[in-house]
Amino acid sequence: MARTAAAQRELAVHRRLMRFGESETLATPMWEQLGTTVTDVEAQLARLWGAAEAAKESDTIFTEKGLPHARTSVLNLIVTVVGAAAAERVVETMERLGVRHPSRAIVLVADPEAQGDPIDARISTHCHNSPATPAERICYEEVVLTVRGECAEHLTGVVAPLLIHDLPTYVWWPGDPPFGNPVFDQLVELGDRLIIDSSDFLELLTGMRRLANLRHRAGVGDLAWERLSVWQERIAQFFDAPRFRRYLPNLSRMHVRYAIPGAGGGGARVGPGLSTCAQPMAQAMLLAGWLAARLNWRRHTTLQALSDGALRLRLEGPHEMVELWIEPETTDEVPPGELTSVRLRAYGETGAAEFIIDRKGGEATVATNADGMTALLRRITLEPSQDAELLSQQLAAEVKDAVYESALRAAVIFLAAARSSEPSEATSGPISPVQELGG
Repeated sequence: MARTAAAQRELAVHRRLMRFGESETLATPMWEQLGTTVTDVEAQLARLWGAAEAAKESDTIFTEKGLPHARTSVLNLIVTVVGAAAAERVVETMERLGVRHPSRAIVLVADPEAQGDPIDARISTHCHNSPATPAERICYEEVVLTVRGECAEHLTGVVAPLLIHDLPTYVWWPGDPPFGNPVFDQLVELGDRLIIDSSDFLELLTGMRRLANLRHRAGVGDLAWERLSVWQERIAQFFDAPRFRRYLPNLSRMHVRYAIPGAGGGGARVGPGLSTCAQPMAQAMLLAGWLAARLNWRRHTTLQALSDGALRLRLEGPHEMVELWIEPETTDEVPPGELTSVRLRAYGETGAAEFIIDRKGGEATVATNADGMTALLRRITLEPSQDAELLSQQLAAEVKDAVYESALRAAVIFLAAARSSEPSEATSGPISPVQELGG
């Protein structure tokens, strides 16, 4: 019975992954081999592009779909698939990603417990017209590997020979990463940068702690962090004006709200190219960690232990004590986990100042109240980002992101403090030496 259920799960995954071969961008007939070897897969990849290079050297012009073109891959991308939902998300994302970051993409369906042939493989090649130069073609390949049994416990030997060795290697793990699992560890060691989505963690504090430790072994990217970029930009813009910048060291309160679904369950991030959201608090914690790290705030006291997704901490800033308040907001207008409000409060010589971003649906109101003047109001668009857009940004980022790492460390400190059932007066060391506000 268990073997039958496993086979059905594998079949559901592969039905979704077959869409790589059905895409309109398919450039050559899809190659599929059951019970194959790494050597055979490597040879087939060489034959595909060897024919294209030979045609290029002979000045043969190909205009019909189905004939080879020159490869234009700029990176290796290893993607894991652990279930049908992940397969759907991967296909939707990869179909949109190729023209931005043509890659040799190796999609892994690895199960050490599975029965059957050690390796099955499918190769599909894809070409797009270049957005910059429509007459040129951007071409890349998708390699889907099903790896079973003992081979799935030694993925380095399966994947490494298939990589283009003069290109950087990225590993994208959709879903909750199995930290400490040998399969996961091998892929981390194989890649230059690991990309995850902390909103997918089943247990946020545990996942963030392990991710913070993992950053010493590989560069780390986070799609939840990438979703925050527009919020970071707007917060930084508050203090671009010299008359507002003086409030920055005197911030005394940070209040962040994030979306959770209402009784109807609407607003969930389940559309094409969008992730699910196991941990809606992830973005709020990373935003708080970012600002704390940039302004050198220290944990001081737990005012309200984490309960029902809300927490309150008192932090020690260089000049002021700062109250950090994070809480959920029930709404079906915004996908779970997306921020709905950020409010900063500060004191200055002329009184209190407030810096506000309030979101309703796909729009947000940006306002300031300072120096006794009427609030300045403007509206901006805040639509949920597709996974392909977020992943594209992470593939273009530096391998090591010091700003993200400091924000992650701060978020771990705050979550750990808020998990305590009793208020704690203990203080920690500085979260980060960086004190400038910026991206």
